[in-house]
Amino acid sequence: MKRILRRTAALIAAAVLTVYTQPFSAFAEDDELKCPSGITVSKLISGQEKIDAHPTNIKNSKTDSARVELVFHGDEILYTRYYGCTNIEEHTLADENSVFEWGSISKTFTWVSIMQLWEQGKIDLEADIRTYLPDDFFSHLKYDDPITLMDIMNHKGGWCEKFYDSTSEDMAEMPSLEEALKNVEPAQTYRPGEVASYSNWAASLAGLIVQRVSGMDYVDYVHKNIFEPLGMEHTSAGPDFTDNPWVREQRMKTMCYELSLHQSYKENEDGTIEDGVREEYKSKGTCMFNDQLYPCGAITGTLGDLATYAQALVNDAHPLFKNAETQEKLLSGSSFYGNTDIPSFSFGFDVHEYNNVRTFGHTGATFGCVANMEFDPVSKFGIVGLSNCGDDFPNYLCSYVFGSLKTKKYIGENYEKFDLTPYSGYYSDTRTHAAGMGRFILYMDAFSIDNINAAKVADGVFIEYHSEEYYDDTIYSIVEHSDGRHGIVNSCSEYLEIKNYIPKLCLLAGFMLCGVASLFILLAKRKLNKAHKAAPLSFAHIITAGQFAKIISLAAMISIVAIRVNGDNNGLTKTEGTVIGVIQIICLALCGLALLAAAYSFMSKKKLPYGRIRSLSCFAGNLITVSAMIFFEMYNFWCC
Repeated sequence: MKRILRRTAALIAAAVLTVYTQPFSAFAEDDELKCPSGITVSKLISGQEKIDAHPTNIKNSKTDSARVELVFHGDEILYTRYYGCTNIEEHTLADENSVFEWGSISKTFTWVSIMQLWEQGKIDLEADIRTYLPDDFFSHLKYDDPITLMDIMNHKGGWCEKFYDSTSEDMAEMPSLEEALKNVEPAQTYRPGEVASYSNWAASLAGLIVQRVSGMDYVDYVHKNIFEPLGMEHTSAGPDFTDNPWVREQRMKTMCYELSLHQSYKENEDGTIEDGVREEYKSKGTCMFNDQLYPCGAITGTLGDLATYAQALVNDAHPLFKNAETQEKLLSGSSFYGNTDIPSFSFGFDVHEYNNVRTFGHTGATFGCVANMEFDPVSKFGIVGLSNCGDDFPNYLCSYVFGSLKTKKYIGENYEKFDLTPYSGYYSDTRTHAAGMGRFILYMDAFSIDNINAAKVADGVFIEYHSEEYYDDTIYSIVEHSDGRHGIVNSCSEYLEIKNYIPKLCLLAGFMLCGVASLFILLAKRKLNKAHKAAPLSFAHIITAGQFAKIISLAAMISIVAIRVNGDNNGLTKTEGTVIGVIQIICLALCGLALLAAAYSFMSKKKLPYGRIRSLSCFAGNLITVSAMIFFEMYNFWCC
């Protein structure tokens, strides 16, 4: 219901505010400041104040989760909105002292730190990162190619998503950053500099490089070189908040929520029943987590401090850098869509295209909070937002301030259809497990590019469209990698082509079916044994053990998915992974023995009812299981 009300309010506000689509002008003829969208600042503020003053919003603000947003222009705060509660149960309203986790916005502090050290000549963005790390730091590298900081800043270091959990319940057991990175090092599955694969692990690795090059603890470096120069006194960078006790105290007051929707009914005055949607906020507690890889997402602070940081990045005085050129380089684009000048990513910062402006920033999400930071370094307008509900992303004001992307800006009035036929096939998100025990997950989330309709922007660059009137505003580009596979790139992520996807998917499906079939076979055999009608094959005990092994192996695979889902998708513990891996090795060995036993039984001269058919089916089932376990590396718990 809240979403419906907000949408209605947004439509009303849009009519009231009369959003223009003319090119950005800092001042109208009457010298009134205007947003990049074309709306005057005074209309933006008055319109939002009317929405906030609506009786429904006033009522809901005391029962909803918190969503706080701020609009700035240069060093001036134009509008601040504190909506909802940091603790619904205790009716604690959000205010300027409320703190939230900033999630992946924390990564931008690492990138700023890298650029500061680059500016000082202490770091070479194109040098192999092994120059800055201990000898033999890596254990799972697949390629000998150099990995540069530019690769890491563009999320092209080659690592797939980490498989193991990197959080600690007890801060006393927190390892050093270097140890933590080694403990959960993911497999390198892509050639460095080629495939875009968003990586929290690699971003934290860059934090370690900052630590080693600067000679300072990473948290201390961020405080001295970013927080203190900007006066960010209400922000913490450490996983345990020991660097700022005030932030810890405030964070303990912030509860986190998840939003669920339920069908509801009410009786009208005329006796009719009206159905609708009822929203319910379920508390997740403080939802605090001690992330061992803290450079990638542990920064926590107030809305005001986040705004201070974003304002610094549009400030011509470049307070975070010695030279203006460094800040300009940071926001100039480091990877681009095809051969165009449209940046897909910029030295670790997200890039968004609007009709009149190009914005930079980052989003963030933790177990309990979501965050948004977006700014235009040309017009100096920016928006920051924070929320303690993962289902309520704080980007409500972006469309008012920045407008929208008019796709015809890129495709023209008479658009040309982009032919994706040469790239036909199945693709999967690279931000997954491409090696080790979780490899099977990659094949369960693929899609066909044949279902995409595309409008051409440039050679190899397109926008998805649904009709002549309705287009998505997301830009994609097609790339071809050294191994012959194609990729669909958007920002710092990529969908990578899966060669021979259908046979591989059939192998995975066959593995699952064999596990289920083994359960029924064992139940049927049990009934036959009770009726004394069973005629066992040769090496019957080994074959039976193989049936049990297939069931257990399937259960182990399902447990991986269950643990990840129930654990907020942060990964398995090393103990869980080792146990499951050892179980899979035992199952693989038993199925291998059962395969040989079935082959022997098939070739033996022992005459049994349907003996050859039974032996052949048993052989096929074990062959499928063994092949799937080897191909999908279900046993490989040491190199995930």
